[in-house]
Amino acid sequence: MHANLHINAISRSGGRSAVGASAYRSGSAVTSRSVVACASYRSGEVLKDERYEKTHDFTRKENVLHSEIITPEGAPDWMSDREKLWNAVEAGEKRIDAQLAKEIILTLPRNLDLEQHKEVVRDFVKENLTSRGLVADFAIHSPEASDGDRNPHAHIMFTLRPVEDDHFGKKLTGRVGGMDDKKVLADFRQSYERILNDASEKADSEVHFDLRSLKEKGIERQPQPKIGPKVTHLEKRGYETEWGKEVRQVMHENNAQAAYAGHLLTHQISYHTSRAVDAVRDDVAYKYYEAAYGENNHKDWYGNDERDRGGIER
Repeated sequence: MHANLHINAISRSGGRSAVGASAYRSGSAVTSRSVVACASYRSGEVLKDERYEKTHDFTRKENVLHSEIITPEGAPDWMSDREKLWNAVEAGEKRIDAQLAKEIILTLPRNLDLEQHKEVVRDFVKENLTSRGLVADFAIHSPEASDGDRNPHAHIMFTLRPVEDDHFGKKLTGRVGGMDDKKVLADFRQSYERILNDASEKADSEVHFDLRSLKEKGIERQPQPKIGPKVTHLEKRGYETEWGKEVRQVMHENNAQAAYAGHLLTHQISYHTSRAVDAVRDDVAYKYYEAAYGENNHKDWYGNDERDRGGIER
């Protein structure tokens, strides 16, 4: 059963912007760069953007199953209002290239239902984000996957500044101890893995999750990229895309590598099995001649004892 965790930065500029990410996923063109637009897309709501004097309306977006804001203990009530929350974040960052928030994408497993997905996300948020004083705004989406089934996942946007009284404090960024620290991401993965396995056990499911990377698992295989709903939709209509070609190429290479590894394993098993059969056959023959001709005479009939020559390990 597949589950994973990814983290992205939502910035005004540099790399893919907040709205650029929204436009990519929705297939719509958005020119402004705003964390408010990002929140509007993920929640499927209408939000007024005070910085850019624009109203973002993603109410027609499909497959938004649930959206919710979780605040740390003691946070003011206005932070539970999506429009007020993200407009405050926008207003609080003055740099034109400011990092406004981060987003965690949780791939949710299919062996759990929507209510269980909600509890998994809430537990993850409370353990890893609100415990740090951060506000988290999450939405659960479930578009169609490339295999025709659903692709449930959660977008968790969270503030980079912790709540202090009725405002935000100093940013928790930085590569050492901050939200950009690789150890923090590793801790997120371990936390999500444990929460998923607890939820799976509670649901009486035998599915176990392992969120370690391929390298950590000792698997020599290229990471499998996702085709994505937009490309899947185009290719179902008969269009062949370059991204689809690249994804299938990686898939073919991984399948070929897996087939070759399977061939080597089968060869090794066959070899060791034949050696074991030969050893057993030789031992049976040895015991037969020993029983038939006596302990002191069996070597003359059976030939030189291979065990004396080291041919059979005892």
